[in-house]
Amino acid sequence: MSEKRIGIFCHSIGIIYSLSETARLARVTTEFIHECERENLVHATMAKGNKGYSHEEIRRLIRIRHLHQDLGLDLMAVDCILRMRKQIATLQQQFNEMEQRLLQREQELLQEIQNLQKRLAIKCDWEEI
Repeated sequence: MSEKRIGIFCHSIGIIYSLSETARLARVTTEFIHECERENLVHATMAKGNKGYSHEEIRRLIRIRHLHQDLGLDLMAVDCILRMRKQIATLQQQFNEMEQRLLQREQELLQEIQNLQKRLAIKCDWEEI
């Protein structure tokens, strides 16, 4: 009985899947993966002398497959969409960080206002005496 090689390797960044396993998981052909590599849409990782793909790259291939095959977009359009999605995610993160800083600053200013109100009330009490 022959042993079937699954094509999964451990690497410092996590599990790396072989080309054929990646194609199976993403439901694309190996040729499609090579085409995506040529267009710099996905990137293989080397692990212990074996070329493979991370879970993140497989998820990216699934998204590429959906945009390319299901929606009929060419790979240049897919690349543009993926870059815009990344940029939107970055902007959303920056917005959230800025919002947190503004909320923190608002709390600091409210605290300062309360402190000033207390100091003013104490000063007014002294002046009445």
